[in-house]
Amino acid sequence: MASRPGLFTEWPWQRLGNFKYVVLAPWSLHSLYLVMSKETKELDMTYLIVLPSLLLRMLHNQVWISLARFQNARSKHRIVDKSIEFEQVDRERNWDDQIIFNGILFYLGYFYVPGATNLPVWRTDGALLMALLHMGPVEFLYYWFHRALHHHFLYSRYHSHHHASVVTEPITSVIHPFAEHVVYFLLFSIPMLTTIVTGRASILALLAYVAYIDLMNNMGHCNFELVPEVAIHSLPTSEISYVHTLVSLSSSHAISNKLFSVHAIL
Repeated sequence: MASRPGLFTEWPWQRLGNFKYVVLAPWSLHSLYLVMSKETKELDMTYLIVLPSLLLRMLHNQVWISLARFQNARSKHRIVDKSIEFEQVDRERNWDDQIIFNGILFYLGYFYVPGATNLPVWRTDGALLMALLHMGPVEFLYYWFHRALHHHFLYSRYHSHHHASVVTEPITSVIHPFAEHVVYFLLFSIPMLTTIVTGRASILALLAYVAYIDLMNNMGHCNFELVPEVAIHSLPTSEISYVHTLVSLSSSHAISNKLFSVHAIL
């Protein structure tokens, strides 16, 4: 918890404990019903792909957790040379809450956002638009939101929960109060919603964008250097990639991001 928890810090399904996945049951069961009762040509993959994509995200995160703990146990490349406390492991057990939250919003978006149904498998123009929107307004807005989170008022009520983890793990990146995740989703939904309402969205582009965010979050907080220093300084990726050391140190020391954007840290 944050040092002085503010409004909407708890997840709505927190009291359900391990039964929290039941909140996705209505849409999951409906998807299964459609698969069993409809012809293939009548099915909309945009709707059916949501549940498998959520499961893949959980698997993706779990792979990163296992890899990071293995590397931190035996690697000379770890950044913060300390062991992980059991208290931190317990505090970060709810890393899948943000995936459940995203799943609910994806299902609601399918039914209520104009143009969100029957998406094509791929559109290059939509993928490019999504990348440009991420590098432009999303990065800019995130920068200032993160700066605001380090102000004493918001930090003590929300963001201090994230910085309580001194030795970061991949899933430390998503350990935030519920209210923070609402804002994060609003920010990162800008590219997705824009491509949808303009008729340029595609299934693979949406999945790739979410997978990219997960990859950057996990890689940035894994507490070991994965990308060689030569590659970091030679590749022109300043608007789309992390540098692990700065992210890990910023989390452990709770520094503000005067030169720190969510995925632009070269």
